[in-house]
Amino acid sequence: MNRKKQKGFALILSLVLLLVMSLMGGSLIVIASGDHRSNNTSDEYQQVFYVAETALIEGEKWIADNYLGHWVSNAADTNTGATMSYKVTVVEPWKERCKPIIEQGQTCTPTEEEELEWATMLAANRAQYEDHVADYKAFSNNLVRHTWGKGPAFNEIEIKKSDKTLCMKSFKNFKYDTSMNIAYSLPDNHPRLGSFWNIVGPIVKSSYIRDDSKLAQEEAYLKRFKYTFFIQHIGYSPYKGLGTSVQTSTAADTVRMGSAYKIYGCGLLYDRKVTQIEIIVPLESVVVMPY
Repeated sequence: MNRKKQKGFALILSLVLLLVMSLMGGSLIVIASGDHRSNNTSDEYQQVFYVAETALIEGEKWIADNYLGHWVSNAADTNTGATMSYKVTVVEPWKERCKPIIEQGQTCTPTEEEELEWATMLAANRAQYEDHVADYKAFSNNLVRHTWGKGPAFNEIEIKKSDKTLCMKSFKNFKYDTSMNIAYSLPDNHPRLGSFWNIVGPIVKSSYIRDDSKLAQEEAYLKRFKYTFFIQHIGYSPYKGLGTSVQTSTAADTVRMGSAYKIYGCGLLYDRKVTQIEIIVPLESVVVMPY
């Protein structure tokens, strides 16, 4: 009787152990797969972080170019971008008079004489710009700096709350109720928005020069990384100028006032179809330029 009751016990025990081991094996596979996926995501975040650093560098280059004059292929390209086109470089004659009135919350309108003077100033300013462009055309067909209107950038671009980009929404300290002014914002349709591949492309092509399939795969992956940035003038800050001054005969560190800019940069990773953003990494930095 006892032997009959024990018949098949080893088989049941084996099945139970097999089930337990299968569950343990499946759990290990799931854990390993999750770790692998997590490592891939971590690597992608790291790559996007590097792209965001590129955005900050590009923002710094834009500020420096705005001081020195933006590069153009020749003066014929002056209508192809905001940084190359004509902009007014004179100030309204009523601005200083109206400034204290506006600060008190009152309205200030220009007089008839001031409007006539302003029209004359604009005409002269435009004529100077045309002469400036003509000098460029006669000078060179190669890369030159378009120096018209160069200098410090100020917050002349109004950004309404409804027009905030995804990059702008990523910064908690960039908040406003209705609108805010900034100095510059890289447009969403700007060709440099997707230029991270243009930066690293020559290096990658030299690495896969004999393997077209791997090169195509790497190019498709890297083209998913993009960056954007916007810049805001945040006031004035002291800085130390190093070296010998032209006015003085001694080399010393001189404390001077400079224009301070905050650069907001974002690294972006798009999906495989390059239609939706999967990862965004925001970074910011402060740059002080001579005023």
